[in-house]
Amino acid sequence: MQIKLDNRLSAAAALVIPGQTAADIGTDHLLLPLYLVQSGITPRVIASDKARPPYENALSLARQAQLAQQIEVRLGKGLEVLNPGEAATIVIAGLGGRLMREILTAAPQILAATQRLVLQPQKDAALVRRWLANNGWRIVAESIACEGGRYYQLLAAEPGAMRLSETQAEFGPCLIGEPSPLFVSYLTREKIQISALIGCLQTQTGASAISRARQLRRQLQKIEEVLAGLADRESARN
Repeated sequence: MQIKLDNRLSAAAALVIPGQTAADIGTDHLLLPLYLVQSGITPRVIASDKARPPYENALSLARQAQLAQQIEVRLGKGLEVLNPGEAATIVIAGLGGRLMREILTAAPQILAATQRLVLQPQKDAALVRRWLANNGWRIVAESIACEGGRYYQLLAAEPGAMRLSETQAEFGPCLIGEPSPLFVSYLTREKIQISALIGCLQTQTGASAISRARQLRRQLQKIEEVLAGLADRESARN
């Protein structure tokens, strides 16, 4: 059973420290652990889920793949399934940024012995970046993946100091610093969608609609500033 990952999980796998144990928190279908071990990226993975049905499913999949010795499946919430220093890389993918922040905040002893975090927040990525900056982590790499028409931001963080501007927290210091065509496509689509929402809200007169439109205009301005900055840098290179 050779595993092939989608773009989102492939991007996460690329950020894992090779040759050392990794942990996949909220593993669900065990796809990432199976891929990491089968591909020889990591010798061992600790995979966990807080709900019994996905935990039992993951346990069964590890046995079917004859990888139960290399993939240890654990039942538990957040990082409580780990002991300090067990995993060089901790991967948390597919959760909202607020929940991700709660999980990280609840486990200072585990994080103190962790070399790298690989995080893929479904939303509120800015909250995660700010938490990292305020808690002794620095972002060392970021990527963006597109799957099924949806864009996903991924980041890798290691212990260290980091200061972020509001724009960097919102859009990612590495994504802005080393922009990819996919990142530009993501920003362009966000600009189009937000502009359309503002247009719809302009037909409404309620206080909530006016407030929401004002918030969206600020977000649109930020996106336009980032796109303009990227365009200026590209022109300067040429």
